[in-house]
Amino acid sequence: MEPKVIFVILNYNGGEETTACLRSIQGIDYGNHRVIVVDNASTDGSAEKIQKQFPNVRLIRNLVNAGYDGGNNIGIEAALRDGADAVFILNNDTVVCPGILRHLTAAAQNLPRAGILGPKIYYYDDPKPLWWAGSKKKYSVTGWLLMYTQEGKGEVDRGQYDGVGKIDAVNGCAMYIRREVFEEAGAFDARYFIYNDEFDLCHRAQSRGWDCYFVPTAKLWHKVSKSLGGPYSRSLHYLWTRNWLLCSRKQTPFFLWPMLYYAYVKECYWVYFGLREKGQVPAAEGALAGGWAAILNRFGPPPKRMDPPRWVSRLAARRFQKRGPAISGRTSRSSGEQGLREGEDR
Repeated sequence: MEPKVIFVILNYNGGEETTACLRSIQGIDYGNHRVIVVDNASTDGSAEKIQKQFPNVRLIRNLVNAGYDGGNNIGIEAALRDGADAVFILNNDTVVCPGILRHLTAAAQNLPRAGILGPKIYYYDDPKPLWWAGSKKKYSVTGWLLMYTQEGKGEVDRGQYDGVGKIDAVNGCAMYIRREVFEEAGAFDARYFIYNDEFDLCHRAQSRGWDCYFVPTAKLWHKVSKSLGGPYSRSLHYLWTRNWLLCSRKQTPFFLWPMLYYAYVKECYWVYFGLREKGQVPAAEGALAGGWAAILNRFGPPPKRMDPPRWVSRLAARRFQKRGPAISGRTSRSSGEQGLREGEDR
């Protein structure tokens, strides 16, 4: 009998994208699946639209926007109660190929320790280049802060990523996760809200003996949502910079935290400096605010105002004006902005 796979899809004011995603799921060639849509307190009527057009989809409506982590955790809990053998976390701004579950499930069955698997992902608007073909772990310029690459991004698919292979992490856009992973490692850490959360889950699964795999025969197309306001939005830089420390801290021994924090402050400044060089002042201020929140251990849903303390903003601006040209080489080598570019789309 086919393992039971349940999709968990978040919706937040994304009716057109979510309905297109659900229509693509209707065409898959795998019988034993269900779909749960978790609506994160949408205000555009999209929840009612989904309920009307897809009566077989289970719709869970949150009273507040619980974020990527909180919303998905609600769906995961419901899927496990419903007897799912695997849960497929899927972005609503995607379209899947008919064989996606068949290929992912076959790979999971052939690889007993494959706990989290990801498909090959293309851009929706331009399907020739790849968007994601695996992630590798690396460290930032200082050697202390964790980074995860986005292999294949922007490359034309010529078959260079056609082999099933073990990877360091699966992108949160599409994660096929065995039931046992949740039972042993737990679900998403809601302190992230969004960004870096999938890397944390992959690490916890790996620490319990599970592996992450890339499955290229399973394919989907991603519309690359800009729900947080685009690549230079204040909220994006606040959340990514803040969560960068949490993700790194959870994989660093406690006695090394002083060095980690020292490196983090330095790299936050480099991110700020790089954004200021590009004239992206709101994004730079968001990064400062995120760094300050992380140092104070303020995680979870972001505040309405994502501003750093005035003295922190003034100090950073003064250093930028005074020492900018002297450290331009360092900022060009900083991994912070690269990580933001690779994580901004989800």
